[in-house]
Amino acid sequence: MHNASVPTPQHSVSLPPVAHALTLHSAGELDRAEQAYRAILAAQPDDAGTHYLLGVLYLQRQDVERAITCFDASLALRPNDADCLNDRGIAALARGDNEGAANFFRRAVDCAPDDALAHCNLGKALRHLSKPEDALASFQRALALDHDFFEAALGSADMLDVLSRPHEAVTAYAYASRYAPDDLRVLLGLGLTLNATRRYPEAAICFERALQKEPDNVHALFGIAFATDGLLKFEDALVRYRRALETMPDSPTLHNNVAFTLTCMSRYDEADAHLRRAIELTPDLSNAYKLLGMSALRRGHYRQGWAYYEHRKTTPSGLRDYPKHDVPEWRGEPLEGKRILLEREQGAGDQVQFVRYASVLHDMGATVDVWTSPELAPLFARVRGVSSVFAARPKDDAYDYHCPMMSVPAWLPDDTIPNAVPYLSVDDSQCATWRGRLAQASGSHRKVGLVWAGNPDHYLDIYRSAPLAALEPLASVPGLAWFALQKGAGEAQLDGLAHRWPICALGELLDSFEATAAVIESLDLVITVDTSVAHLAGALGIPVWVMLPKQADWRWGMSGDTNPWYPSARVFRQLDLGDWAPVVEAVRGALEAP
Repeated sequence: MHNASVPTPQHSVSLPPVAHALTLHSAGELDRAEQAYRAILAAQPDDAGTHYLLGVLYLQRQDVERAITCFDASLALRPNDADCLNDRGIAALARGDNEGAANFFRRAVDCAPDDALAHCNLGKALRHLSKPEDALASFQRALALDHDFFEAALGSADMLDVLSRPHEAVTAYAYASRYAPDDLRVLLGLGLTLNATRRYPEAAICFERALQKEPDNVHALFGIAFATDGLLKFEDALVRYRRALETMPDSPTLHNNVAFTLTCMSRYDEADAHLRRAIELTPDLSNAYKLLGMSALRRGHYRQGWAYYEHRKTTPSGLRDYPKHDVPEWRGEPLEGKRILLEREQGAGDQVQFVRYASVLHDMGATVDVWTSPELAPLFARVRGVSSVFAARPKDDAYDYHCPMMSVPAWLPDDTIPNAVPYLSVDDSQCATWRGRLAQASGSHRKVGLVWAGNPDHYLDIYRSAPLAALEPLASVPGLAWFALQKGAGEAQLDGLAHRWPICALGELLDSFEATAAVIESLDLVITVDTSVAHLAGALGIPVWVMLPKQADWRWGMSGDTNPWYPSARVFRQLDLGDWAPVVEAVRGALEAP
């Protein structure tokens, strides 16, 4: 951050004593150089250049207070000396005076607007002041002035990461790596942002290189474990996380991440132990409470589970995703004569599952409005107890309370799940139209809807979704007419089975949840992986068979073939993660049963 690591005779260079002092200084003979500078000042106390150079010497010795005295003496004589202002700012940073440092760097920039170093140092001071937008602007200005300025490139990348702009940060770190490919800060920063953008193989390479430089670097150990986890190599990730825990055994974040990996491996008891340890270390660690809440809900321990799951709203993502309101959140207060807004959260399946609580709140005396996704609004408008439905957030002043859908059960007096179905319904005319279409296509055969793939962006979609080819044994069951309710990229899998398994593809016709619901109402059975269609069929009271991975979502419980949320659902569970063959065989046997 200094103007020059070795001073050069640019101040009062015509004076032989200064040249001699600089020669000593540049040779590293700091004691003799100090004596020479002081001899000059004894004769010429107003020599601003010598005050400055003596300050540089003290700064090299990390004698910050003496350096500041010298710099201030120089600036009193020459207040617009950009070099001195810059080094005075560096001294302020060393003292922890970030605001003062920023002010000195601003003055240096004003005096020398084309000085890339001054802009870069200002960026560093602004970073310390937690002003990432301003810091980024300073770093980028420095880089514009000097395209090869590594520290400015690195600072820009760091600020883009802080500002949650990971794709841009990846590009910025890659640019910085052109000048220092083995710099540990670059390797760690690039690896971190590659993880954030789900480019896990590249991230793992960065962290491997970092570990070659520092085998015990906990950030690299953590990063490569996270990348390995992202690659769904859970056993390897667990080994990496445990190695990191050896270095930092009291890291709550590490315990939390180990727990997540163990949960993906269905090792729930071990996961809970790590979550409890994380909470012991950091009692307000929201992510750990959230995971522990999901674990309790999976086990059917609803009272504790709902209480812990409330912490989802104070996780980093929750603070971003849950809107602030001017009216209080409902937490069990009497609702007779009150208006409450039941608000959307998470995915379509979650909303379908929890809109049932509108009827519960209505029965408690409330006027219940629902804010939901536009595609679900027509269905939710017909839920018993719902007064109005909004696809855009309504104004708070119309309500006494608001409540996220999945928070309602946390504040009810008991843990009874309201599971009377159907609680969703479809327009009769739409159902009649689809019944006619499907009857014409199926004849006397039993009508079965099929969904094999869910949201590809889901972290564990590779396990939640099943390749259609893996379900092909179901084609041999006689007397069935198959209808694909699949939408999105998964539809392309139909082409490979067209001649062996005649399935009527409806995806292009299902332009809304209401249309999908009307089709489901017209079927005899729905077979699906864990998608919103499973919730939709269950809420409509239609028989639905749900094929689950070994690591199933908490709402499907840990065992058994029934589900407390949907009486019409039958669950088929994997025995080994990723192995659908036994599940398909069990479904085929159930289809063939009289």
